[in-house]
Amino acid sequence: MQKNLSEALSELSEAIPVLKQEKVKKVLSVADQLTDSAEGLSLLYEFIPKLHDAGAFADSMWEHPEKLVPALVGGTLKAGGQTTVMEVMSELRMLAISEKRIKMSGFSQKLAQRFLRSVIVANLDLIFPDASEELRELDPVTTRKVTGLFAFMKQFLPLEMIREDLAEEIDQICLQRPVITERALHILSTVRKELELDETRKADRKLQKYVRAAFEPTEKTRGMDTDAYTAFVESASEEELQEESGAIGKSMRDTGLSSPYHAIFIRKVKSKPVLLKKALGLDSTGRAELDKHREFVTQLIDEVIHPETNRSCYGLARFLDRALLSHQPVKSGLERLLTAELHPEVEKNLRTSRPKAKLKPVQLLVAECLGILGQPLGVGQGWNPTCQSARGISLWSRHAPGKLLRLIETAAKTNNLTMRFEAHLLSSSELLEGLAKNFDYNLDAVSVVLVPHLDKIYNRMMQLAALRGEDPHKWVNPALYGHWIPVGFASAYNDLTQSIKDYDNFMRTFYITHHPEYNGGHDLVYPNPVGIFLTGASGALLGFHAVSILRVAKFEGEYRTYFLNPNNEGRQQWQSDIRPTVSGHGERTGESSLPFYQFATRLYAFHFNPSDMKDLSAVRQEEIDQVTEIAKNSWGVSYTWTDTAGIGLPAL
Repeated sequence: MQKNLSEALSELSEAIPVLKQEKVKKVLSVADQLTDSAEGLSLLYEFIPKLHDAGAFADSMWEHPEKLVPALVGGTLKAGGQTTVMEVMSELRMLAISEKRIKMSGFSQKLAQRFLRSVIVANLDLIFPDASEELRELDPVTTRKVTGLFAFMKQFLPLEMIREDLAEEIDQICLQRPVITERALHILSTVRKELELDETRKADRKLQKYVRAAFEPTEKTRGMDTDAYTAFVESASEEELQEESGAIGKSMRDTGLSSPYHAIFIRKVKSKPVLLKKALGLDSTGRAELDKHREFVTQLIDEVIHPETNRSCYGLARFLDRALLSHQPVKSGLERLLTAELHPEVEKNLRTSRPKAKLKPVQLLVAECLGILGQPLGVGQGWNPTCQSARGISLWSRHAPGKLLRLIETAAKTNNLTMRFEAHLLSSSELLEGLAKNFDYNLDAVSVVLVPHLDKIYNRMMQLAALRGEDPHKWVNPALYGHWIPVGFASAYNDLTQSIKDYDNFMRTFYITHHPEYNGGHDLVYPNPVGIFLTGASGALLGFHAVSILRVAKFEGEYRTYFLNPNNEGRQQWQSDIRPTVSGHGERTGESSLPFYQFATRLYAFHFNPSDMKDLSAVRQEEIDQVTEIAKNSWGVSYTWTDTAGIGLPAL
């Protein structure tokens, strides 16, 4: 490849002005291949000064570094094709300026460093990738180029320059209390290796809290490996155990993170209720639940809480706080799972998801059940396009945990699920495929067992209802999720005509049935599975996405919609000025929220109770106009809009 790049550079350098752009295309063709690997990026970076001098950036939007905007880099990198390649080269040039390999009048080394810092802060999701919708929508080639670039740049840009931003990022991730904590642990592991933390600094204190929770949760664990810590707890005095239990419990309760040390200690004190309550950080409900079911909790810990299942320590704590063992179907379901003989294919899939695990697959599954039941809003879909399945698991965990455990047991033992859709009996083992073509197993064990089956069944239900002239979700959601789903249904999107229909009445119906000022001040009884138009930071349409509205409430004088986004990260930007928050606006653990009108701008389908319907004209016109204007000028440009009479109105 070096020969090809040298030839392309030589031709570009020698080209007469009228042929320059043709030669730039040849450079980009070679660079396209180089940006697929770390070795290729290193070679391209080596040549960047010469490419710059030869005019590779001339007569393009990247020609003048001083005119580039850091906030736009992420979107341009994700654009794909030659745009992505050119943006990668632009970042490498900026890196070369920051390293004094390129000198430019009017654009200093310091300005380049400031630019790169802003780019990194704005794109932490690309340095430590999460499985958000936007990244899932990218083709694999673009994803590889983009994440490879940031991995390469990180060699030259010390984390020191973004420590405050890392502290905020890890805080926001952990506040969501995800069941899968790999991304948080990846960031914290990097911080631990690369940063000297100074506890006199606020950001460092925050980082230190999380680093310690993940790797050294108490004073005693510092400098001790797990074998030494095991020896310590075996020989510790009652006073030492008392002190350690308080420290272990506080660490886990404050951060949502647990470590192998947590599992070791909890196993040690499993038969000592006073110490166990402190070590789990239980609230008053959890303490009463432990007293009531002490024998079974001891059995659970003995069977499934081990260093390699340590993240389930936090799940167990929150599971007890929900008092779920006092719900007989839950206790019976867990007892049955503990003795279940798993289907060989299910065992294989669980091994795939946890390749280093030494425990039996059934132990991994029961341990992860505790996490799902304890953190019902912490479930994520991973890299799979299976948001419908993830929100189903969340709904059942909150409102039908016994049903969820029955589904898990059935799928685990038979590698099959059967559900009824009207006159059809659908068995997943007889269905060919779902939406997930290449299944990502980096999920919790419950999702590994259930989602492949739910995905196939959901896909088949959608096919059966596809030609009815209305949005198939009207029938599919109640069939898939159960009786919690209201029978009323409204959709603004017509799939057959690719148009938005009667948006005014659609939005008025949403306000009348969901906004407390119009529905008599009532909140939702159960989560409402709704469809949204998924957009990126520019507001442009990316696709469709399934979320659940959990509640609507006023915060500091403004009504907000609180919802579950099963995409693993609840803060993805939906437009330059529309970005859901996960804290600071009255959110409970695992919730995302937006002002009511902003959430409404992304809605395309929802369920409602017909008894809540009132006079639609009661909704103030200015509220509908506000939502309509934002919708039409973002995702709405992709569609034709029709009024109530069916007259075509061009999208703005």
